[in-house]
Order: sequence, then structure tokens, then C-alpha cells
Amino acid sequence: MKSYDNKIVVFHCSNLRLFSDGSQKQFSKSWPGIALVTIPCSGKIEAHFLLKTLAAGAQGVLVLACAEKACQYLEGSMRSRKRVDYARFWLDKLGISHDRIEFVRLWPVSKQALEEALKAFVLRLESLGAIGVSDKN
Repeated sequence: MKSYDNKIVVFHCSNLRLFSDGSQKQFSKSWPGIALVTIPCSGKIEAHFLLKTLAAGAQGVLVLACAEKACQYLEGSMRSRKRVDYARFWLDKLGISHDRIEFVRLWPVSKQALEEALKAFVLRLESLGAIGVSDKN
């Protein structure tokens, strides 16, 4: 994978167990510019955290939630989906592309799906350019 200079923050549910084998450090090295943040449940993410992450310099935010039927807390992934949609609404109001925030549901321990989601998101962000250059009206 090509090096991505702009920062992307990935919030992922701990119940996805993506790095239960201790491979998070190795994975991070293969994806420079990607910051992985483990959260107890994707339902704990708030819209203002997503917006603050972009305001702090990230070029994109990816929220990884459990598949709807696999959510340990039953409604966590549904809550996080609503909050991502709300943050995207505010990006539109601010004249910034809402495509800078993405929501993806994964099945637990699905690193291949994670790789595919990251590749697609990186390509989308590269087409958007840096915040402040092509997003502002």
C-alpha cells in the first residue's frame, strides 16, 4: 500500500477483536498516516468527537462498528450510525464534504474487510484533496 501522508483516524469497536492477536503495531506500520483508536463500543462515539478530530487536523475519520446482528450491546452499531450521519450533516452545513467521515460495519476478526474499507476510504480522501483546499465553498 502506498504511503498516505494525510492523517486518517479510525475508531473501531473493541468487540471487533481486529487486533486480538497483538498485530496492531505491525498493522499501523503498514498503513502510515493511519491512527487506530479502540473504543469499548462504537455506540460510545459522539458526533462532536468526529468533528473535533477533523478540526484537529485529520483529513478523514472512519468509524468501524460491529455488523448489526453481531453487536454485543444490541444497539451500539445503530447508535453510532446515527451519530455519524449527524456529524456528516454538520459537515455539509459547514461546506466540507461529508465524505470525510465514513461508517462501516464489519464482522468480528475481519482484517480483510478492514483493509478493503481503508483502501476505499483512502482513495476517496485522495480524490477530495486536503481540507480547506477543495472542500470550502
